[in-house]
Amino acid sequence: MNKSRFLEFVQKIPQEQVSPKRRQLQEWAQPQSIKNEFGNPLFHSKISARSAKFTSLLNEENQKVIDKVYGMIKPEDFIVMNLFVGQNPKIRMKATIAVYKKNPNIPLMNDINFFTSDKLHENPDIMTLYVPQYPEVKVILDPIERITYVLGIDYYGEAKMSILRMAMEIMRTEQQGLGLHAGSKYFKLKESDGKLNEKGMLIFGLSGTGKTTLTCHDHNLKDPEKVVILQDDITLLDKEGNGFGTEKGFYVKCDSFPEHEQLTTATTKPGNVMENVYADPSTGKVDWKNFSIAANTRAIISRESVRGTGETIDLPSVDFVLYNTRRPELPPIGRLRDANQSAAYYALGESIITSAEDPTRVGEPKRVVGFDPFIISDKHVNINRIAEIFGKKPDIQSFVVNTGYVGDESNNISVEDTIEFIEAAIRGNIVWEMDEELGYEIPIKVNNKSLDKFLPRNYFGKEKYSELVENLTKDRLEYLHNIGGINQSIIDALR
Repeated sequence: MNKSRFLEFVQKIPQEQVSPKRRQLQEWAQPQSIKNEFGNPLFHSKISARSAKFTSLLNEENQKVIDKVYGMIKPEDFIVMNLFVGQNPKIRMKATIAVYKKNPNIPLMNDINFFTSDKLHENPDIMTLYVPQYPEVKVILDPIERITYVLGIDYYGEAKMSILRMAMEIMRTEQQGLGLHAGSKYFKLKESDGKLNEKGMLIFGLSGTGKTTLTCHDHNLKDPEKVVILQDDITLLDKEGNGFGTEKGFYVKCDSFPEHEQLTTATTKPGNVMENVYADPSTGKVDWKNFSIAANTRAIISRESVRGTGETIDLPSVDFVLYNTRRPELPPIGRLRDANQSAAYYALGESIITSAEDPTRVGEPKRVVGFDPFIISDKHVNINRIAEIFGKKPDIQSFVVNTGYVGDESNNISVEDTIEFIEAAIRGNIVWEMDEELGYEIPIKVNNKSLDKFLPRNYFGKEKYSELVENLTKDRLEYLHNIGGINQSIIDALR
């Protein structure tokens, strides 16, 4: 019922407001744009982050809200964008989003971020009705008919994830695969025989653990070796473990600017869009470190703007998996034993709360299953399935990567350190040793250099280290048991 109602509504939207060209969208959005030194569109939204606590599944009460919404909106007041999720026909999905035309920045950003179609999708796989003028903040999910209602919200991230969340659900329920909140890239590395070999990587991590930084890093490789950046946010896996990209653009956080030279430069190139970035009202000078507009500053940038991207967005293979975290009792990198243990760390989705998030709770564990706040239901299905998929590819190597510090903040693990450890791991230049307390391998030497200062046992002492890891393991096991439905072999892999 809701799908036919949505389609009837979008079919009445005036033709000139159906998938308008980018130039037209830029013209409509120009009055909203904030003056800035780069001359690119810059928008400030009233809501500046995802509204997770206002998100709920369709029920009888929410259906009344939807009925009320349709009673207050008119087709002539909307722009409709017809988009595609993914590039590969094996997984490509059709998405239709109808947006209140007084918020043309949202379809403009969609046009940069997604693949687009000039024609109205007759039978879209995914639908979004985006109504910022609704008087309450609500996100209503209808996973049966694949529709999301984004109400009272003017933040682009909610529009983007309304589409990708449903794509991930379709991949899980209809194709027996998975949608992953993970960046992806691949390496072209020279083997001992001089030939170049391609190795694909998935990078998981909660906010603040360096997922985008590592995904978009070129590892300072020299020609003919190189890194090809694929996706910074969502990757789809089919049941055989093949990886597929979803977006043609990047939606990046700007809080690491201008230090992240690659993304800063890309953002300032013509045509890209900034969101909630501060610009001086009189001069237009951008201050990346001024968060008075919002803490969550963002940019939508096209692939062509980012150094190190290629034509494809799909992984050639999944060879390496990184689970980024920040925990002072962990070494900078550790190699997991098998698919079950990899699934366990995927399930933990682990890091700690930092002073930037909440100074009163520094060091407390923070866990999100799959590092993914967009799983609609039955999280254990994702956990069991990733073990199954990775189990079909026994050559996959999974690593826990600590991007914070060991012991205390004076023993910081820099980005350069992390890049060296990752590259050494994939080239086979690490001497590993089993850590019986952690239950996986930790590095003793990296590129023939001792790792003494970054070994937690050396910092804390053997007795204290054993106590810390024992308590951490108990905490982790309790978390997995509370999820329910996880295969016992995955839980046992933590011990």
